[in-house]
Amino acid sequence: MKRFLSLDVFRGMTILAMIILNNQTGGSVFAPLVHSAGDGVTFADMIFPFFLFIVGAAMWFSTHRHDYGIRSSRSKAQQMVHIFRRTSILFGVGVLLNWIPFDSYFAFVRIPGVLQRIAWAYFFAAALTLYIPRMQGVTLSIVVLLAGYWFLLDSLGTEVVGRVDMAVFGSAHLYRPTFDPEGLLSTIPAIASVLIGYAAGRIMDRPNSASGGIGPLMVLGLLLTGAGWLFGLFSPMNKPLWTPSYVLFTSGVAMGIWSVLSFIIEYMQAQRWCEFFTIAGTNSLFIYSLSIVLAKLFGLWGVTRAVYGFYQSYHVPDAVASLMWAATMVLLCWLITWPLYRMRIFITA
Repeated sequence: MKRFLSLDVFRGMTILAMIILNNQTGGSVFAPLVHSAGDGVTFADMIFPFFLFIVGAAMWFSTHRHDYGIRSSRSKAQQMVHIFRRTSILFGVGVLLNWIPFDSYFAFVRIPGVLQRIAWAYFFAAALTLYIPRMQGVTLSIVVLLAGYWFLLDSLGTEVVGRVDMAVFGSAHLYRPTFDPEGLLSTIPAIASVLIGYAAGRIMDRPNSASGGIGPLMVLGLLLTGAGWLFGLFSPMNKPLWTPSYVLFTSGVAMGIWSVLSFIIEYMQAQRWCEFFTIAGTNSLFIYSLSIVLAKLFGLWGVTRAVYGFYQSYHVPDAVASLMWAATMVLLCWLITWPLYRMRIFITA
């Protein structure tokens, strides 16, 4: 079965970027590392949709093993059980990470979250591609999801996103009492992010071509990026709401990055630098979960404040000290994950 090293590297880059973003501390942070409070897109806002795109791309290869002579004897019902199992694990781990360090009752624990959104988006995208496998159906599904969500926001107002979450989960289980950026309704366009990644996997899956689908993917990425920017003039890009223009723009950029990485890694065979990112990319669930647990415990024990203060003692700007602490967390999590990679232990859902 064909495996794109570039996809593992892209996943590793994305996960390590997530750890950088989640571990900014202190009173000053570099602007690109801060999520936009409303309309607009920063570097920080690009990372999560990149990961959903990668989920979709990996899904293409995992569901088309028969193209490489690997037969699957599982029925569609059995595959749905597998999809549900993966979804449940991701969702459960996400809620558990929100609850750690167990210093409050579950009645006040946030239910939505990053892994929970990945779980929901994966579930519906995987189920849809299982029963509607043709690319025409996948493309139509993307259009329906984005157009339907846009119509919903336009007709009912953006407040409907928060109202649905409050009705389903209750205010005590949300990121903010009236809104959650990883809520239910905004998962609809997130499913489209996964499906676009799935379509990108189809484009790149050309085993009889030396360059694969690098060129077509780059062109499509440029078109989607432009379409997202133009659509953003009418419906602003907004990460908390996961607006359609945001989906198109970030998916287009993700296509561009993957095509460049694939050109360097698969076509030019320049792979010596890849292992650092591959170690994180092939154990993404473990290293992400580890980073969340360590960040919470270090904050509780005062380690974050102490190390950040140590960096400040060298009279570096606060934003630099914050970035240095985040880089320290990346290195620590990577060093803990490295032995697993060496032993070929990969912890997945």
